[in-house]
Amino acid sequence: MRAHRRLELAPPEARRRILIEEIGDERRGMTRRTFLLRSMIIAGFGAVLAKLGKMQLLDAARYQRRAAGNVIRFEALPAPRGLIVDRNGVILAQNRRAWSVSVVPDQLPDDPQQRAAVRDQLIRMLNLDTVLVVRPAAVPPEARRPVADALSTALNVPLGDVLGPLVSPPKDGPFVLLREQLSPAEVATFQSLAQQWPGVHVLNRYDYLLEQYAGSGSPIVLKRDVPRDLALQIGANPLSFPGVVVDDNTLMRQYPAGPIFAHVLGYVGPITKEEYDAAGGDTAANPYLPNAVVGRDGIEQALEPYLRGTRGGRWLQTDARGAVVSELVDRRQDPVPGYTVVLTIDSALQKAAAEALQAGIAQSNDAAAKQGRSAVGSGVAIALDPRSGEVLALVSLPTYDNQCFADGISQAEYQRYLNDPFRPLFNYAVRGEFPPGSTVKPLLACAALQEGTITAQTTFTCRGAIRVPTEWDENGGNYYYCWLRSGHGPITVLDGIAQSCNVFFYNVGAPNQQAEGANTPLHYYIPGDPQPHFFSGLGIERIGKYLREQFGFGQPTGIELGNEASGLVPDPRWLFQELREYWSVGDTINVSIGQGHLSCTPLQLACALAAIANGGTYYRPRLVRELRDANGETVRTFEPVVVRKLGIAPEHIQLVRQAMRRTVTDGTAKGKFVRTGDTIPIAGKTGTAEYGQSENGKYTKQHAWFTAFAPYDAPEILVLVLIRDGGEGATFAVPVADAILAAYFHRTTAGR
Repeated sequence: MRAHRRLELAPPEARRRILIEEIGDERRGMTRRTFLLRSMIIAGFGAVLAKLGKMQLLDAARYQRRAAGNVIRFEALPAPRGLIVDRNGVILAQNRRAWSVSVVPDQLPDDPQQRAAVRDQLIRMLNLDTVLVVRPAAVPPEARRPVADALSTALNVPLGDVLGPLVSPPKDGPFVLLREQLSPAEVATFQSLAQQWPGVHVLNRYDYLLEQYAGSGSPIVLKRDVPRDLALQIGANPLSFPGVVVDDNTLMRQYPAGPIFAHVLGYVGPITKEEYDAAGGDTAANPYLPNAVVGRDGIEQALEPYLRGTRGGRWLQTDARGAVVSELVDRRQDPVPGYTVVLTIDSALQKAAAEALQAGIAQSNDAAAKQGRSAVGSGVAIALDPRSGEVLALVSLPTYDNQCFADGISQAEYQRYLNDPFRPLFNYAVRGEFPPGSTVKPLLACAALQEGTITAQTTFTCRGAIRVPTEWDENGGNYYYCWLRSGHGPITVLDGIAQSCNVFFYNVGAPNQQAEGANTPLHYYIPGDPQPHFFSGLGIERIGKYLREQFGFGQPTGIELGNEASGLVPDPRWLFQELREYWSVGDTINVSIGQGHLSCTPLQLACALAAIANGGTYYRPRLVRELRDANGETVRTFEPVVVRKLGIAPEHIQLVRQAMRRTVTDGTAKGKFVRTGDTIPIAGKTGTAEYGQSENGKYTKQHAWFTAFAPYDAPEILVLVLIRDGGEGATFAVPVADAILAAYFHRTTAGR
C-alpha cells in the first residue's frame, strides 16, 4: 500500500526508477527460490540414489536371503533321540516335545527402535535372566591374572576355572559364560566389577546369545520348554515379533526313573562349537544341528552314535512377513529316530540296591557319630550276573539329578554339587580307587595254590601277630597284626579265608628270599615262640602278575562308561619312581591283605570275584543288551565277551569257593543274613580296608567291604558293597548285600 502511494506521489523520472528497482528485487527473489527448489530436488534424488545403491550393492545379499525366505524356507527337523530302557522294558530315558522361541538375526527389524522393542518384549515375556560373561579378547595379557583373581574371589571358584578360559578361550564365541541367573544383588556387585576390569560384562541373556552366536547362520534359541500358551501368543503376532520363530520341534530329554540311575545314564547337553565343527560343520554330512544336544557321561555318551538318530528336513512356503503359508510335502524328509538302547540293568533291583546302600550308610553314620568319627556319605553297590558279565545294578551314592543337567542347570546348583565333600558327580563304582582289604584274599589264595606255595593242607599258626626283624636288629623290627588279637591258632586256607586271618595271608604273600645285607632268608617270629619261621610266599612279582594278568587289576574293565579308573598294583619300580622309596617285605605283607599301595575300583574287584564264582571265566562287564529300531525290531545284540579263562586249576578255584561258602556258614559273616537266611546258599567274603593314621596296629579309618554270590552251586548273581569310611565290613556292608540278595530272590524277613 505504501509502495503504491510512494509511486503515485513521485515525479515521472523517479517513478520510472522505482519501477525498475522493484522489478529487479522481484527477479532476484525468484532466482533465490528457484535455486533452493532445485537444490532440494537434486538432494532428494541423491538420497534416493544412495539408498538404491546401498540396497543393491551393500545389502543385496541380505535382501536376497529375505526374498528367498519370503518364498521358500528350509527347516531342519531334529531326530528324536533313542530311548533307554532296562532289561524288562522300563523306560529310563525318553523325549518330551516342547515349545521353543528363537530369533533369526537377519530377519529382525532394521530400525533400531523397532529392533529394541522386539528385544524388550521378548526379555519381559520369556523372563530372560541376566548373566555374567567375560570377553577374553578384550582382556590385555598383563591384566589376565588380576581379572581372574577378582572374578575367582567374587564367584568363589578356583582361580584356574577363570584363568584357563582367559589364557585359552573356547571357540564357541567371543564370550565365556561365568554365571547365570544373577540375583539383583549379584547384578549390582558384578556391574561394579565390570566397570573396573576390561572384558567383564553383565548382560541380559538375549544380548549375550545374539552376540555369542551371531555368525552361526541358524536361528538362535532364546528359551526352550516355553509354556504352550505363551509360545502361541508370540507366534500369533508375527507383525509384533518379526524375526522371531516359534516351534514345537524341540525335544527335551526326560529321566523318569530318577537320580539313582544318573551315574549309569549320564545326561545330555548342548553341542559345543568344537564338537559341531569336528562332526562336519555346516555341511549335509554333519549329523548334528547347531542347537543339537549330545550325550554327556554314562550311556548317553557311550552310545551317542546309536542314540542320536538321523536328522530330516522340510521346505516351507512363507509370505513376506515370514509367516508359514504351506509346506512342500513332496520334498519333506522325515527324521529317523535313534535306536532304543536296552540295558542289562534291572530297574527294580537298582532301586532296591540304592535303598539298601542308603540304609547302610545311615547305619554307619550313626556308629560314626557315637564313636566320634567323621561322617559317612558315600558308597557303592554292584550286582552282576557271573554267567555273562551283565550288570544288574550299579549304584554310586551320593548321586545327582541328571534332569537338572538336561534342562539346563544353574551355576548355583552346579556349584553346590562341586562343593559337596562327598562328590555326588563322581561315580565311585568305576572311578573310585580303594584298597580292597580282605576281599582280595580269595584272589591271592588262588594264585598261591596254583603256584604251589600252599596246598589245601598247608597250616600256619596265628597268635594275633607276627614280628618281622630287620637285617640289623634280630630282636626288633615291625609287628604285623591279625584283626583277631587273640589269634586263630593253626589255620589252613579254608579257614584262612573264612575267618579272614591276616597272619595266614602274610605267609601267602611274603617271599622266600634273602634280604640284601642279611645272613638268613626272610623270616618272622610268633609271640611266645623263640624260633624263627621262614616265609615261603608268592612275593610281589608273582602277586602282581596274577592280579594283573588273571584278575584284571591295574587296567580298565572295558564297561560302557567313560573315564574308568585303572587302580594300582604296586611294585618296587613304581615305588621308587613315584615316592623314591625302596620296596621292603613290609610292603609285600601289606599288599597280601589288600592294604598298602594296592588299589582297585569296586567294579574291578566284582569282576575278579565273579570269575571265581563261575568257576574260572573272566567276563567283560556289560551294561547294554541290545539295540532296537523305531519299530521295536532288534538290530543288534551284545553277546557276553569272554576276556580270558583263568590260568588256575579248577580244583583250586573250587577250594576257594568252598572257603567263601564257609565265610557265611561259619566265618566272619555268620548269622548276618537275616533276610535271606539259610534258604539261599550264599558264599562271600568280608573286608575291612584300614588306612589313615596307625597306632598299635589300629587305623583311624576303615572302608567296609563285602562281596557275595548265590546260589552257591549255580551262581546267578554276585553282589559287591563298599561303604567308604564305613567301619567293619561284616557289621555294615553285609546287611546291605543281604537286602540286595533278598530283593533279587524276592524274599523278605516276614516271608522267609
